[in-house]
Amino acid sequence: MSNRGLDRRGFVTLLFAGTLVPIAGHAEGRLITDCRGRSVSVGSASRIACIGGTITETLYQLGVSERIVAVDTTSTWPKEALKEKKSLGYMRAISSEGVLSVRPDLILAMNASGPADAMDQLVASGIPVVFVDSTSSPDAILKRTRFLAKAVGREQAGEEMCRDIQAHFDALEQWRASHSGTPRVLFVMRMTNNRPLVAGQGTAADAVIRLAGGINVGDNLQGYKLLNTESLVTLRPDIILTMSQGGAEIRQALLSDPGFSMTPAGQKKAIVEMEGERLLGFGPRTPEAALDLAHMMVNAGKPV
Repeated sequence: MSNRGLDRRGFVTLLFAGTLVPIAGHAEGRLITDCRGRSVSVGSASRIACIGGTITETLYQLGVSERIVAVDTTSTWPKEALKEKKSLGYMRAISSEGVLSVRPDLILAMNASGPADAMDQLVASGIPVVFVDSTSSPDAILKRTRFLAKAVGREQAGEEMCRDIQAHFDALEQWRASHSGTPRVLFVMRMTNNRPLVAGQGTAADAVIRLAGGINVGDNLQGYKLLNTESLVTLRPDIILTMSQGGAEIRQALLSDPGFSMTPAGQKKAIVEMEGERLLGFGPRTPEAALDLAHMMVNAGKPV
């Protein structure tokens, strides 16, 4: 039965009828206030379901991977996560029944997880559900790391992680201080009917471009928008940034577009790629990813 066919009333009926049963004897524990302002009692957290690659990556680095029973498909790092753990599907297309089937005693979900009905059903199940802030900023990464460390009882390890993350942000800042270039960058998520879906304000792509020292030429847009060829020419990007997932198709489509050839990026064939979760996840690896992106932008379009 899909979560689309199971409304909240029906879900609760099944829950109390015993069809969907939370783990019995959930221990009372410390109270966590999540990003939605909900106060959640977190017990032993020995069977954790992770919805969001940033959560998975952070928990692995905190040293609690053995307590994770399931992850979503954005959990691409470390690579063994999707091999070792049950897959919950894509974080924005979660099935509440699928999550409950792994019998978690704690569900950690990025705030952007969905659909909303499935999240409501998980909350109604009685299993602790903690929503994690998904803000894309350096400060948010540090706060998120400490928050997750507290949720799993690894506060000291969390502080050690934060010191390491801050050291890498400091290295990024030093590199940027010694390099004055500000390339005009356009992030392309995918092509739809030969039109690029690009990142505007309020996106992780916008944040990481600025973090790496670039200018997002799509910043007059809000969220992700489809562009036509005329708009692409007007924006005049120096560099196109894409995810490595689907990057080859995007590259081929852009290079065959006459409009793109009229842009500085098209003239230099300056297209750079990075693995999606590393680029956009805003987790522990972000400062290193941003520094790598800064190096890639400097060399984009230069002869190899």
